[in-house]
Amino acid sequence: MFQIFKFFSKNRILLLFLFLEFVAFILIFQTHSYQQSKYITSSHRISGNLLKKSEQIHSYFGLKEKNDNLVKENVSLKNELEKYKQLQVPPTVVFQDTAKKYSYIVAKVIKNSYLKRDNTITLDKGSVDGVQPNMGVILPNGIVGITLNVSKHFCTVMTILNSKSSINVKFKKNYHFGSLMWNGKSYTQTQLWDIPIQADIKKGDSIVTGGQSVFFPEQIPVGVISKVTYANKTFERIDVKLFADFSALHTVYIVTNKYRDEQQNLETQTENE
Repeated sequence: MFQIFKFFSKNRILLLFLFLEFVAFILIFQTHSYQQSKYITSSHRISGNLLKKSEQIHSYFGLKEKNDNLVKENVSLKNELEKYKQLQVPPTVVFQDTAKKYSYIVAKVIKNSYLKRDNTITLDKGSVDGVQPNMGVILPNGIVGITLNVSKHFCTVMTILNSKSSINVKFKKNYHFGSLMWNGKSYTQTQLWDIPIQADIKKGDSIVTGGQSVFFPEQIPVGVISKVTYANKTFERIDVKLFADFSALHTVYIVTNKYRDEQQNLETQTENE
């Protein structure tokens, strides 16, 4: 207590001065509308800026949750879209099975390679999530590859940037089919093979999945023709600029084909006869 009295006694002049300054400011703001308005404007501006910054920080930390919700919603919409497609019965068909053929499992990329000759990625979904080997993996704007090995909680995927990969694709405009195979050079481009010379193709033509395999639904975007090279009246090389950015893979969709095993068994049986 003695120290407190000593402090006030020692600094009484300074404290008195500060007190009088405080009283003077109060009187000025109460009796002068200009200073009062300036004070109110300044305080509102400061508090507004603080609230804005607070909201920006709150929004930033909420982005992950919002992104996860959007991904889940996207998967739900994809599944509903496939169901809707099955319900569109052509007028010439008397009966058609309305069961869904395709559904989707959302997965996160936890390991990615795209600069090797044989590239693979690892996903955070496995057999407990319904994943099996030989299932297609796609993006909203392209295809990624096919599942290889599957454990309980993880799986690996052979991407289309792999020397062993061969994907059935077609031209969107004229339905000529071919095989998408990578030459091991640029991760932004792959090559199209087995296209007949009579196919009317040019730079800028769109490439989509062909629907002749059990891995991918038909008409999924793949890329566009970026260069066509001719030799001896045949296509020497057709480059396809991919829509998918393999250097920034994050969220992908694993395609479940309800009738995959049935189709594969039938085709194997036919080949062996």
